[in-house]
This record gives sequence, structure tokens and C-alpha cells, in this order.
Amino acid sequence: MSFLNGISMGQGSRRARSPAVLEVIPEQKTGSFRWHQHDYPAAIACWNYHPEYELHLITQGAGRAMIGDYIGPFEAGQLVLVGPDLPHAWFSPLSEGEVIHGRDVVLQFSQSWIDGMMALCPELAGLAHMLADSIHGLEFTGIQANLNGQALKALGVQSNAQKLGSCLSLLVSLSQSPWRCLASCRDGTLPVGVSAPGAARINRLVRQLLTADPATIRHETIAASIGMTASGFSRQFRTVTGETFMGFMQKLRIGHACHLLTTTPMAITDICREAGFSNLSNFNRVFLGLRGCTPRQFRQQSQQIASPNPVPRKDASLSGGL
Repeated sequence: MSFLNGISMGQGSRRARSPAVLEVIPEQKTGSFRWHQHDYPAAIACWNYHPEYELHLITQGAGRAMIGDYIGPFEAGQLVLVGPDLPHAWFSPLSEGEVIHGRDVVLQFSQSWIDGMMALCPELAGLAHMLADSIHGLEFTGIQANLNGQALKALGVQSNAQKLGSCLSLLVSLSQSPWRCLASCRDGTLPVGVSAPGAARINRLVRQLLTADPATIRHETIAASIGMTASGFSRQFRTVTGETFMGFMQKLRIGHACHLLTTTPMAITDICREAGFSNLSNFNRVFLGLRGCTPRQFRQQSQQIASPNPVPRKDASLSGGL
């Protein structure tokens, strides 16, 4: 597996309490919240967390997202609300020197600001449920998600006075839209070592794994490519990431399977092989354990959510903590 050649796993990394790099959001001198758009790759496009809420739109490109303990595919148009201190990152596979311009549009606001607005304006009380659920990471679904994404982009060209009203209107619209919870908990599954080199190694390793075809990744091949035995590699991977390699790969493969279930008419037996599972019974067992439903049930639920007139409820049944 040549994509891991040259990666040093490091020795004896200590587990930090925080599972990601703390992103310091600049204090807003002229606004109540922060709106910005950035390219990918970018210095801030890494596995990070911060105390602010973050509404994140992918405008173009595709890849795999990590949000808390969730690992799954994303594509242009994905709109996610990340709660305070929830680790998150979006990784896209790129060729040498490639840049996706303006891939990410981000709105960030503090707990104190939104609490103050809700106290001042009782009409905003309906935001409370959405904000509480955001500690799991919320992916908005259906036609309304696209409209809200467009509204988020439009904030960037508005005056400060216009932005305030538009931001509140957007949050209200989101609270009335269907969403699904992505992560099972606040904590991420990839705590990094205390040292900066340790964090850089993890970011590089995970980025490469997330942009590879999960069906082609083999434990023994990866270990051999960096001159280690399979057992030695497993120990180092868990020391650095806090996650077993097998557990990480199961999440990666089930995330890929979920993408195929929702975007293609492929037979479940074919999806099983495409995701890298050797037999259907093992695929069904792992899927049920991670998603809380069978692949067939997941496809049915996804079709219901994507229908032109979905039931307007907040459905957590598709989360399951991947």
C-alpha cells in the first residue's frame, strides 16, 4: 500500500485529553458571529474543535468527513451543524498541487451570543432542541438543506445589518428542517499525542486512509509498507489514535456502504463486496452494530428522508455512532 510509505507512527505517544487541535476563533469586533469561506487544502482544514457552534457547507468536491466518532462520505451540498467542542474535519482526495477553491463556507457563533438572543427574543425558543442535538453533529437533509445552504452562502455578500437578520432567519429555518445525528457522542475517536509532530503524523495518516478506497486497504499490506509486523502496527495505531485499526476500518467501510445505499440502486450483496467485506453475514452484523439497523432498513429510511414530502421530524435512527 504505497500511500502509507514514509509515514512514521512514532513511539510512546501519550494520549491527550483533547482529541483534536484547538481552533481559536478570532474575536468578532464588528459582528455577532463569524462567516468565512476557505479553500482546500488550508491550514484550518484539519481535525479540530472549538467552543463555538459551526454551520459548515461543502460547496464542491467530495471525500470523507470525520465528526466526533462518525466517519462517512460527503459531497457538494452537505450542510452540517457542529456543536461546541465536537471534533470535525472534511478530507478530499487531491492530485499533486490541486486546490479546491472556496470548498468550505462556515458560520461560527458562540454559546453566549445565541443564549443571549434566545433570552431577548422568545420567538427563538424553537432553536433549543436543534442546538442541544448539535453535540452529535447534525446533517440536514431534503430539499430544505439545499435552500439553507444557499442562504448561508448569501450571507457573505450582505452588509453587517443584513447579516444579523439573515443569520437568525437561517437558524430558524434550520430548526424546522429534517436532520440526522451523525456522532454517538461528543468525544472523537482519534485523540492525538501531546506533541505537535504527533498531531501532524495522525493528521497525515488519517487523511490518507480517508481518501483511499476502503475495499483496497489491507492490514498486513499497510504494516509491511512501513516495515512493521501486523501486530506491531496495530499496537502503534491504537497508541497514536486511541482506536483499533480494525474498528477504524469497520467505520470507514460501513460509511462507504451507507453512501452506496443512499446514492445507487446497487444490490446489497454487491455493496457488501464494494465496501470491502468478504461475506454478507459479517457485513450485516457489523452494519447492525454500528448503525442500529440493517442495510435494507437504512436504505428504506434514507429514501423516506429524501422523498419530496418527508415526515418533518428529527430522525436519529440513521446515526448509530459511526
